[in-house]
Amino acid sequence: MKAPTFRSVTHRSVGWIFVLVLMGLWEIAGRRDASGLFPPLSEVLTETLEVLRSDALTNDILPSVARALAGFVLGSAAGIALGVVLGWWRALEPWTTAPLEFLRAVPVPALVPLAVALYGSTDPMKVGIIALGAFWPVLLNTVDGIRRVDPGYIESARVYTSGSSFSILRRVVLPAATPQITTGLRIGLAISLILMVVSEMFGASSGLGYLVLQSQRLYAMTSMYAGVVILALVGLLLTALFSAVEKRAMSWFDGMKGRTS
Repeated sequence: MKAPTFRSVTHRSVGWIFVLVLMGLWEIAGRRDASGLFPPLSEVLTETLEVLRSDALTNDILPSVARALAGFVLGSAAGIALGVVLGWWRALEPWTTAPLEFLRAVPVPALVPLAVALYGSTDPMKVGIIALGAFWPVLLNTVDGIRRVDPGYIESARVYTSGSSFSILRRVVLPAATPQITTGLRIGLAISLILMVVSEMFGASSGLGYLVLQSQRLYAMTSMYAGVVILALVGLLLTALFSAVEKRAMSWFDGMKGRTS
């Protein structure tokens, strides 16, 4: 485990100082606002604690997080599976490039009203929208990661392994492409959280997105900002958890970078 360097500590300190300055400016601006549309940060944080202590935690927040994670897992699994097929068997490229480029150009949030009209604001619909959003970055990074593997690795593997395509794919290509696949997973996680909120703003009666939208409609600005703060905290916790898992799983890659640098 590497000890933190002076530069990394300095960058982290500057980041926290910047956040604290923004929080202070938010508090000052909120105290001076007379319209009631921009409450002070202290009131927002107090409301955030009240929301977390209320039934909204079990009725809105936790179900939203569960849907986001379910969609992320399903979309990521499908993206990796199809990405491996398209990236390794290049004979499929002429047949798949045009349809994939067309489909990925369609913004997923634009499909939410159509999905609500067809299937209603149900949990499967929301999970499906989230999965579709997470699918594309994982798919594209998986395909690109596999196709960028050094051909020398593959040729060497043909000599030292049985030479079968599946064996080379499993033992050489996938490990070499894992860093880029992980990048796609990180992007897919962020998109999953965004689509979690978007999918809950159309015809829904519960969820974190519904909580924010309903508070905005009722001009309950403190509650609305509290929902945004909770969303930020959820994103922070999930990102920290993903980073911890990534660091554990990719420790071999960090070691290789240290030896080659």
